[in-house]
Amino acid sequence: MDRRRIPGPEASVKPIIERADDDDTLHVVPLKTIDDIRQDGRSLDKIRKAWLAPGIITQANGSAYIEFQGTKLACAVYGPRATKISAFSGKGSLNCEIKFAPFSCQKRRSPQRDPQEKELSQLLFEALAPAVRLDLLPKSTIDVFVTILQNDGNGSCLAASITAASVALADAGIEMLDQVAACSACYIDDEIWIDCTLREEEHAQGSLVLSCMPSLNEVTHMLQSGEVTVSGTIRAIEQCTEACSKIYLIMGNCLSESVRRKLEKDNALDGLNKKEG
Repeated sequence: MDRRRIPGPEASVKPIIERADDDDTLHVVPLKTIDDIRQDGRSLDKIRKAWLAPGIITQANGSAYIEFQGTKLACAVYGPRATKISAFSGKGSLNCEIKFAPFSCQKRRSPQRDPQEKELSQLLFEALAPAVRLDLLPKSTIDVFVTILQNDGNGSCLAASITAASVALADAGIEMLDQVAACSACYIDDEIWIDCTLREEEHAQGSLVLSCMPSLNEVTHMLQSGEVTVSGTIRAIEQCTEACSKIYLIMGNCLSESVRRKLEKDNALDGLNKKEG
């Protein structure tokens, strides 16, 4: 046995490929039906079912885990801590890093940081910086680390990273002007598709990722690519803003539930200590 290589399986089978009845051409599944219903049962303006949980990483000051069906990632926040720079700074610094797990994409990713991860990290910083009260944290540093566990859409990964990072910052007790919610959209055949999957993005002529603070009605960051008309951009912004409002409610409910569980746990510990005393 060659220990320098990973041995393959003892037996293997041929992959099952759907083919048409008349010829050998591959059967192509359409992206949507005649009634504008996608493969997963959503309409064009609906986001995927979301699951969000703060406080999953006990070693971090704040953390969050988020799922948008096929998009899954975790975020950890460390700080605020004293910066190592000797010069005094009246504002704190925010360091953001997004990393793809090697198994997160269809093609295995390298453990080394690539240009895409550096670009996404910069976009995450630009979306969060307007909301974080760095002026209250002089000579301090906040580190935000996002690990993408499963990628089902590049725009979706960026939007989910911004949302999870905002919840993790709130879980760490860092003061913010408002929570930052983000949503992505794609332009496919002169239509606007909200929260696209990776397969849907392959047919897109352009994309939009919008980050906003819904309660203040302010946009913190917007990234658009591709060619699109002005009216199409306006409609996409309106639909993304509406989707961000729905995501904002999910974020608030999750944080409220997390605080309630912590209070119940603390009260239970206090009652136990009084009985032992």
